[in-house]
Amino acid sequence: MPKARQTCTRCSMRRQKCDRRAPCSRCVTNKEGHLCTTEWTDGYNPNVHRKYPRKDSAPSEAPNPKWPTTPLSDHGTPAQAQAQAQARPNAGHAPETSLDFITFGRSDFSDVSIGNLLSDKEAYNARNQALMNQALNQNAIQDESAIPAGGFSPAARAVEVYHLRSLLPKKPQALQLVDYHQKYMLYWSGGIYHGPSFRTSLLEAYGQSDTLEPSGLDWRWTALLFSIMSASVIASTDECSSSWGIAYADKLRLAKAYGTATITSLIMGDFAANFHIYSIQAIINLHTSEHLVGSAKEFVVFQNAAIAIARGIGLHRLGPHPDDGKVSLTAEQKNALIQREMGRRVWYALVSQDWLCTTSQGLYTIQPRHFTTIRPGHFDEETMAPLPESAPVLTQHTGYLNDVALTLVHFQDEIHEAQDITTKYNVVLKYDMKMREMNSEKLPKILSPRTPFNPEWPKWMGWARRLHQTSCYHKIIMLHQAFLNRSFKDSPQFAYSRWACADAAKTIIEAMSDERDKEEPQWWVEQAFLVTAGITLAIDLFYKLGRKSEEAEYQMWIEKAISKLQTWPLSSLATHGVRLISSLIAERTKKISSQQSVVPPVSSVAAPSFHSNPTPTSLPAQALQGLTPVTDPTIVGEGWVPSQTDVDLMGFEDLMDTLPMEAGLDNNMFFESMLSLANSQLF
Repeated sequence: MPKARQTCTRCSMRRQKCDRRAPCSRCVTNKEGHLCTTEWTDGYNPNVHRKYPRKDSAPSEAPNPKWPTTPLSDHGTPAQAQAQAQARPNAGHAPETSLDFITFGRSDFSDVSIGNLLSDKEAYNARNQALMNQALNQNAIQDESAIPAGGFSPAARAVEVYHLRSLLPKKPQALQLVDYHQKYMLYWSGGIYHGPSFRTSLLEAYGQSDTLEPSGLDWRWTALLFSIMSASVIASTDECSSSWGIAYADKLRLAKAYGTATITSLIMGDFAANFHIYSIQAIINLHTSEHLVGSAKEFVVFQNAAIAIARGIGLHRLGPHPDDGKVSLTAEQKNALIQREMGRRVWYALVSQDWLCTTSQGLYTIQPRHFTTIRPGHFDEETMAPLPESAPVLTQHTGYLNDVALTLVHFQDEIHEAQDITTKYNVVLKYDMKMREMNSEKLPKILSPRTPFNPEWPKWMGWARRLHQTSCYHKIIMLHQAFLNRSFKDSPQFAYSRWACADAAKTIIEAMSDERDKEEPQWWVEQAFLVTAGITLAIDLFYKLGRKSEEAEYQMWIEKAISKLQTWPLSSLATHGVRLISSLIAERTKKISSQQSVVPPVSSVAAPSFHSNPTPTSLPAQALQGLTPVTDPTIVGEGWVPSQTDVDLMGFEDLMDTLPMEAGLDNNMFFESMLSLANSQLF
């Protein structure tokens, strides 16, 4: 006679040990004491009661009523985002939320056995593949529409789309802004986007309508459009903007709104995860406007993101191609050439930006040996046919600019390797000579002021000439900035730095004093050069007490710089520059009046005299004569690696540090007001 059953049915089905009480302690703990019994309902069936329960291999398609889900609205979702969502492979359905009591607490892999592997191999593989997908794709298992691209909730996304739609201008005004940027501003960045192609895509986006619907576009392309419009609005002259229907009072507000819309569009397009050249082009274009409207710090953050994206899509490995020099190209070959050239232009724009910052930041991110991309070629923008170097093309001056930037990289490397002050100063004089040689002997003929200007050339070629001249002398000031303090107060052997900086400052102010074309946009770099020149002369003026003729001359140059900066009242950089230079002059005047009968004039090293018509090599060579070693180590490291990370103030702090102690100025009060005097440069 079989032994009476003592294990309750609940513990038997759970494959758990039963203490064989009535009711058992496990059922009591689970609050199921009333269900504890040793009798099988409807009798004992070994096919059911002796077999491990198994779930179906395919998850249920029906939604669980106990876990309601709210479908997200498609209102405001871009068409391309919806298409991407539909194209994604289904990583798995929502997990079952109604827990099966019988299998609760048991591993999903508990049925792994030789018998199962042999008898039901296909079902086992299918089920475990689903379990593996569930383990590796937890985010994809959930409803993907619950976490849209960019992290916006459905409601927030709808609001952002509505706001961006309200910012987009009518078709005629949008074309005017884009045409102005392409005609007068695109040269500044070296033609980082193909103007004719972008205009065509803009016309296609508008279609027959006068309004643009952003939700059906690539958000990264929309970001590029907003960045172009922001640059055109803030940089254009008042006459141009008025002809577009943009009032003077609305320019700054609209430029800021377009700049913010650029960032919002990038986030809406999930630019940090979905790499595209549109994102990089939009960020580089922000370089034109963000410094003018006072958002320089934000740009620096996105600039580093642009470098990462560029590497992610391989822009640093665009080597030579057999079709690069061909004249006759098919439509497919021409499109491929445009893609390659835009990639090269974008990469070298990022490289130049990074390298030109070395004199103010003391470091650079992109190593020259870490990329193989060749320089952009000289092509006609419409036909993409090769052009000679004598023709004015968008990439003409950016190639030379990259040579200047590479020279600054070599300068930074040698400065870091120099062990003492004398060696460091020799490096400064060496690169002062190189910079002057590049500006006089290695400058492309088309950019040289000695070459007659051809009236058939585009207007921007004349503007580029002036920018390169002022840029060269600005770099000379930055080379000498660490020795400017010693040139005022220490041995005469450093006096060349004082003369070089003062002469460069006067040259910059003189070049910028010329009357500008009525269609010429404003560039923040020009204003930064003027501010640097004004500060340099204002600091030098503190050491010229008692020299009436020199004081009058310097004050004249400083007033010129201030007057020119005041012609850009909408520029945050120019406004803060005027405030800083004026404060320096006011402080000097106050000190003179209070110390006239008490304190003797501040002693300083007399500025050296140089030949009236020097050659580029004779100036630093003359300064090298009689240079004696300096044993005072107090300046070692100063000026080469800034101790703070606020790029808006780098370089200018070094200049302010040269003020004599007698001036009594609290430098910080000036730094806090210089919100947009950034030293990250494109020139």
